[in-house]
Amino acid sequence: MSKRNIFQAFFLVVALAILTFVITVGKASIHNICPYAIVCFGILKGNILILSLGLASLGIFLGILLMVMSMFWGRVFCAYVCPIGTFQELLFMFFHRRKRRQIPYYAEHKLSKIKYWILGINFVLVVSGFAWIYINFCPIYALSRLPALAPLGIITIMIIVIGGVFMERFWCRFLCPYAALLNIAQVLGALFGIRRRKIRRNLERCTDCGICSLYCPMNINVNRDEYVESVECIMCGRCAKKCPKTGTITIEREP
Repeated sequence: MSKRNIFQAFFLVVALAILTFVITVGKASIHNICPYAIVCFGILKGNILILSLGLASLGIFLGILLMVMSMFWGRVFCAYVCPIGTFQELLFMFFHRRKRRQIPYYAEHKLSKIKYWILGINFVLVVSGFAWIYINFCPIYALSRLPALAPLGIITIMIIVIGGVFMERFWCRFLCPYAALLNIAQVLGALFGIRRRKIRRNLERCTDCGICSLYCPMNINVNRDEYVESVECIMCGRCAKKCPKTGTITIEREP
């Protein structure tokens, strides 16, 4: 078991424990610890403007912290912490133990834009006072309400499960609005001159076999350039692990 797998297992257990607590106690709100609360509640009634007064929930604080972290280290949260991401990896691995295949990069690029539309729609809903519409679709909120059912949320969970069977990290790649928010944070960081860590391919050692790209959970063409510029990269390091020539792929801060 790799170091990343240990982190994933730990945070998955923590997430399940918190979810169990929320379900059994019934008084706690899952939104208090959800980083996406920065959108659902952070921009509601000026909450972002009163952070200095200590009135923001832990979820909003976590959301801001992870956005700042992504400016320096990319989407490591998705690879190491997010329980939905871990669940999708396990699901895909169960159904695809031997054979792997990826969709064309042009299709990946087009479909990946859907999550930005979801983020934008949610933003408009929150500003206009209809945040509850998106919340009803939230998979985490649906699970937190068990044994009662949140029908729209259950539909989202079914989409995650069915999509995850056929495509690794289906939710992360195409539908997750928080992934879109972290991507935007990376772009903003670059505009302010922040150099984040990236996957680097040693061009002299690389044989262009394409194994790194084949096993990338985010379907990124790793062996195209020296540095992986895509903000979709979750810094999982699987490309380096699968590379037949040890030391060819590393994680370094961009020059």
